[in-house]
Amino acid sequence: MAHKNIFKITALAAALALTGCGGGDGYFGGMADSGSVAKQVINISNVQLLDPNGAVVQTISAAGALAKVKVTDQAGKAISSALVTFSSTGGIEFGSSNGAVLTNAEGEATISIKPTDAADTGSYQLTATVEHNDVSVTTAKYNFSLQAVSIILENVQVADSKLNSGASTNITLKTSDANTKINQNNVTVDFTASCGTFEPASVVSSNQGDVTTSYKAIGVDGNLCEGAQKITMMGSNIAESKTIEVNIAAIEANSLLYTSTDKVNLGIRRSGSASSGQIEFTLYANGVPAANKEVSVELLRAPEDLSFLKFNNRNKQTVKSDSAGKVIVTLYPGDKPGPVEIKATLVSNANVFAVAKNVAVSTGRVTQNGLSLSVSKNVLQNSIDGDTATITARMVDRTGNPVPKGTVISFVSEGGSVTPNCTSDDNGTCTVTLTTQYPRPLNNRVTVLAYVEGDKQYVDVNANNTYESTEDTLVSNIGSFFLDANENNQSDVGEYIYNRSIGTGTTSMDCAVSTFKQPNLVGTCDNGLDAIIRQQLVFGFAEDTPVIEGLSSGTVGATFSFQVYGNSQKTVPMPSGTKVSVEAIDNTEDTGGDASAPATTSSSCEAEIVGGHETVPDVINLLTPSTFAAQSSVPHYVVQTKGCQRGDEFKITVQAPNTATSIRVRR
Repeated sequence: MAHKNIFKITALAAALALTGCGGGDGYFGGMADSGSVAKQVINISNVQLLDPNGAVVQTISAAGALAKVKVTDQAGKAISSALVTFSSTGGIEFGSSNGAVLTNAEGEATISIKPTDAADTGSYQLTATVEHNDVSVTTAKYNFSLQAVSIILENVQVADSKLNSGASTNITLKTSDANTKINQNNVTVDFTASCGTFEPASVVSSNQGDVTTSYKAIGVDGNLCEGAQKITMMGSNIAESKTIEVNIAAIEANSLLYTSTDKVNLGIRRSGSASSGQIEFTLYANGVPAANKEVSVELLRAPEDLSFLKFNNRNKQTVKSDSAGKVIVTLYPGDKPGPVEIKATLVSNANVFAVAKNVAVSTGRVTQNGLSLSVSKNVLQNSIDGDTATITARMVDRTGNPVPKGTVISFVSEGGSVTPNCTSDDNGTCTVTLTTQYPRPLNNRVTVLAYVEGDKQYVDVNANNTYESTEDTLVSNIGSFFLDANENNQSDVGEYIYNRSIGTGTTSMDCAVSTFKQPNLVGTCDNGLDAIIRQQLVFGFAEDTPVIEGLSSGTVGATFSFQVYGNSQKTVPMPSGTKVSVEAIDNTEDTGGDASAPATTSSSCEAEIVGGHETVPDVINLLTPSTFAAQSSVPHYVVQTKGCQRGDEFKITVQAPNTATSIRVRR
């Protein structure tokens, strides 16, 4: 047992001694256990860097270098076919894909290395690891630096130095070391031009320093190039930039299109909309916008007071296309509507032209007789908050065209709540909502007033579609106005008044007579065209409990009538949608002529409403309080009976939206 221990100590000492020998790192595997044999000792030399001439270096240029190590055994004998893997902290790439090579018969492992970037000047570390017979040994770290190479551009050639506008050509060159003249790969060359684009604009040299790109005679803004253009080639580690010149033929426009995509519908000069509009043509050369070319613009058809390009101009004009090949034509409408056709023609070629389409002058301000108001219903439930009616305003100008989109019409109300205003859509239409709530007028009638900026109605005596106070005649002159809450066609204390701004015409003109539909304040008119167009509506805020008139005696004849109101003042009908019905009840006893026979009930009595609305309409004619009760169509009902005898009864039921009320009368 003692002999074994002595052996172990002796073997360990020998191993330590062997490890210290040799020209490089070594490895000794030791003993597996008692009685085992030692593993092979492997030595690997430190890394050496050699330039292309075989000199040892510590700096690597773009020309590259060789990394070399030698692998030997314990006796210093070369080990062949051992796997050596080189690795670096960065900056270089190896001659094999994984950085690994096998040692040769002399035990040497050699691999080529080169900078990944010819402009890199950083410092890095290099190591090599050998693996053989399950033994692995790594060298010490070897420090090295990269030396940026000075690159020159050679053999710069352009395939075609004379191009048509928009055409393309190839540019080729080589990247070389300024000192050694050896072609260099991995050099980035950037291309720029005074006008034109490249595909690609940056190229990394490869395959013995080759660089190729394609130049196209179209600018980065998409515009065509023409004339002499300078192309420049340079890069961060390129000693000197290079330039070449290409000559591009003049742009030859061959296509002109009308490119406004939307329908252009201009308002007349006094419409309140924009006082001008624009249309667009685009000039092309082989499908690419052509800039700075002369285009002639002229009116083909238009109202006689429309001008273009500049105010009051109606003559043909020559303009140049802009940088995007566009020709923008500004239109200035007058006071007459009508279709517009503008023609654009290429000055250098009259066969290249285009005509504007879908252009018109058609919209003006709302005219005095061009405002219509309609409602979804006009008798609401007064007993609840939140019953609603929709008011729709429709507005046209004096030629019957919808007013400009965005025209604002305002609303005020005597009672409840009304949306303060709405703006017209493309059809000159908009809606607001009237809602039941406090305040609720005592007479259950609510006046709503709508008003909008517009023009008075006039007779165009000289037919020029322009109002001239000395020539034309106002149909119904209007000035300031009021909300006629009590419907008496005059302004009273406490009623809402709108004092319009005085226009440019002569003041203190006679005003038209005030009406409920068009209220008007005396002494506030002028002979100008501007006006606030106004219109009034009346709504009923009716109760659910009906007031039935005409049946107070309790008896009726074969034909009878009655009225149904929605308040005790009898100023409104029942709420819209209320149903009125009559049912006959036969109380006559039928004995068949035999007084001693028992009585039976007959079913021969019938009753039918033959006049009046069995369902109160959504929209009903609401007259003024003094005449409403006398209106025979509503709420007057006529009942025709058939086969009824004295003593028979009639049940009248009024079914309001929330309650039902019935009364009986006798024949």
